[in-house]
Order: sequence, then structure tokens, then C-alpha cells
Amino acid sequence: MHFTYYMPTKIFFGCGEFEKAPAYIKTLGKKVLIVTGKYAMNKYGFTKRLVDGLAGLGIESMVFEGISANPLASEVNACAQKFSSWQPEVVVALGGGSAIDAGKGILLGLSTGEKVEPYLLGHLPITHVDIPLVAIPTTAGTGSETNWAAILTDESTGTKTSFRHKGFFPAIAIVDPQLTLSLSPETTVETGFDVFAHGVETYISKSGLSPLVGCNSLKAIQLVGQYLPQVLADGQNSTARTYMMYASMLMGFNLANSSTCLPHRLQYPIGVKTNSSHGSGLMALFESWLDLTYEVSKEKFNHIGEALHGTRCSNKREFMHVYRQFRQSININPSLADFSLTKADVSYLASKVTGNLSNDPAGEIPGIVEKIYDGAFYK
Repeated sequence: MHFTYYMPTKIFFGCGEFEKAPAYIKTLGKKVLIVTGKYAMNKYGFTKRLVDGLAGLGIESMVFEGISANPLASEVNACAQKFSSWQPEVVVALGGGSAIDAGKGILLGLSTGEKVEPYLLGHLPITHVDIPLVAIPTTAGTGSETNWAAILTDESTGTKTSFRHKGFFPAIAIVDPQLTLSLSPETTVETGFDVFAHGVETYISKSGLSPLVGCNSLKAIQLVGQYLPQVLADGQNSTARTYMMYASMLMGFNLANSSTCLPHRLQYPIGVKTNSSHGSGLMALFESWLDLTYEVSKEKFNHIGEALHGTRCSNKREFMHVYRQFRQSININPSLADFSLTKADVSYLASKVTGNLSNDPAGEIPGIVEKIYDGAFYK
């Protein structure tokens, strides 16, 4: 048995940890740039609480509230340019995965003084990131607080893709489940499904599977199956919110040490073309992918079915039944048609798919990308 596993982020997990965030941040520096989305953090008072807490410790802070739900390279560049002369010592990303991914890109822009597109598109290697990141997630979904990847959209090419560097690992992650109590049912199910997708895909992926990754995957799948329906039934269920946050964080560990599969690759073009959420696209694609992929990884999918339902599956029919039961328990049944897409869009979407498709055991099947898109039009 040989494997590697790397996790340099210091984690403070638990209800009430957000109130201690200023003290944690102070250990890294006294000039703090806070990066958030455009609305929610102000609406719920999270930004003000953080700014006031920092001020109480004599820490100077500035706020950038210009990050979209699908973060753009241009937004990252605008932030880095605006605050480069101020020379922040710490960047704090407060919000969902979009804010945290943007925060990672902003670290790069501040460190290099350059636009991020050449690095995002792979034209230049990332050689250094000089500023520490503190990640404070407010959704249970992406796991961005414990991984080294950032996903941005380059508007000039219409490409949504990821780039990675060890400097993108947050120095500190402050993971407080209470910050998710205000999430809407729509955001809860979309981000929660992303956790489920991370669990399934990192377990199926041919890249980086180790005993730790496998255990994390199956645990996250079990937790989502148990607690996502509970959270949707009662958004104030603190116990269920805590376990969803924990599952999301575990999948951040996995994303740092393994990879996702075809559903993530195929969602990115959908998100760019329709400006739709990551989770909604995954939900539309997932059943088609499962149906086409089961036969090339039967044993692993059967393990997934057992984690999700508690009963070991022995064939595709049983596995798909378990998945559909889960889908019904969270009341989703999406199709690509719901995004105002038609089969005429399939060739365009397929042309925009990026990343290493061979990480997926079905990646070598001829025409697999088009087949998954085609199958995702049926409910």
C-alpha cells in the first residue's frame, strides 16, 4: 500500500467559530482584505460582524464585494488592481465557493501584479503565491476551504476551468455550520448535491484514490444521504447543518488529493452558456453519467449504493433505484431542457469541455461526452 496525502490548512470547525475569526486572522497579519459576493454577506450581516470584530483588535480591513456566483477572471483582476497599492497582508474569503475561489485568484494577482488569465488557461506556470488566505465558507458544498484549486471563467474565450497551486491552500479555514442556517432551500440542495457529487466522483476517479480518499468519499455520501433531506425539511436543524458542513469539508480534502470526473467537466460549459449554478447543472447531468458509467466501475458503484442506502447493490438496476430514491428524497428531477438548452447545443457544449477526461473510468468510451449530454435531456 503506497499513497500520498497532503493537507496543510489549519481548521477551526464548529458552531460559534465565526465569532473567534478576528483572533485567528490576527495571527497572520494586520491589514486584511475581505472578499465576498455581491449581496448575501451584507444581507445577513456577516461582513459587518467580521469588520467590527477585526477593528476591535486593531486590525485594519478593506472589503471587496464584487464577486459573482460564477466568478469571473475580470472580477479577480479588478480586485487585485484596486488593492495592490494598499498591500494587504491577508486575504479573507467570506462566502460560498465562488468567493473562496475568487480569493485564491486574487492572491495570485496580488502576488504577481499580473492578470490571472494566462495562468488560468495554462499559458504561464504559477511560480509563487505570497499572501495567506483565510477561508470562511457560508455554504456546505464546494469544499474550497480545504483544497488547492480555484475555478474561474475567462470571459474572452467563454472558458470555465480550474487552476491549482499549493499557495491556494488556505492557511486557515474557519468552518462554522451556523453560517449556513440562513441558506435558502434552493441553495441548500444545490450545494448539498455538489457534496454528494464530490463524494461519488472522487471515489470513482482513477486519479489519487487512496484509503483516506475512499473513506472520506463513502462517509460524505452516507452523511449527505442521511442529512440533506433533513436540512431541506427544516433549515434550522443545527445538527443536520453541522454534518453537511463536515461532509463538505471532507470533500475539500478529497479534491486536494484526488479529482472529479466527467459531470464536473461537463457542467462548466453549461454554467458559462446559461449562467446557471454549478449544483443545478450537476443535478441535470448526474443520472445520465451514472447510467453510462456503472458498467465500467460496478464494484465501486455498488459500494456507493451501500453508503447511500445501507443495502449493498449487486447490479445496475438496483443501484439506479437507490440513486432515484435519493433524488426523490431531496425532490429533484432536473433536465438540461430546464436550462433552455436543446440537443442542438450538444456539439457546442462538448467543444468547451476542458480538463483531463481520462480520470473518469468512462472517459475512454468513444463519444462519451456527447452521450452524457444527450441522456441528460430526459427525465
